[in-house]
Amino acid sequence: MTAVIADTDILSTFGKIGRLDLLQLLFDQVYIAPAVSRELGRATQLGFTWVASVQRAVLLLPLTANESGAVARLTSLYSQLGSGEIESFVLAQTHHLACLTNDRQAKVVAQALGLSYLDLEALLRAFKTRKFLTTAALTALIAQIEEHEPHAYQNQSADPQ
Repeated sequence: MTAVIADTDILSTFGKIGRLDLLQLLFDQVYIAPAVSRELGRATQLGFTWVASVQRAVLLLPLTANESGAVARLTSLYSQLGSGEIESFVLAQTHHLACLTNDRQAKVVAQALGLSYLDLEALLRAFKTRKFLTTAALTALIAQIEEHEPHAYQNQSADPQ
């Protein structure tokens, strides 16, 4: 995989622990949808300092008029999702990108739409299998994630293989 589109939840997880470098090792390019950009902007306004590093690590992928129409259709079908997930899915479909999300509902919808996605567990597994992290470093990373994002790693196995 060379390029992906990320949702706010994954970006905040890695941004809060200062490890966006791992996503940059794994992917040539990480895109975000306009709604994710707006969510990051609101986080900046609330004083979250980790957002600046996220904004430097990603590229905004704008929506075309056709994609905006697809967003409206998906929004009516999947009202349980936020605009960041919906826009990311539309962009993933039209640009043939995998999605990065750790949102349970978003993963169900991505599957229903036939989109490939990577959640936190899959990313951690990739860091290990591609030898970006040793087992000890992966354990330390998981501890950092649990400290800064206690719900991000819920129901994930202790040692992604």
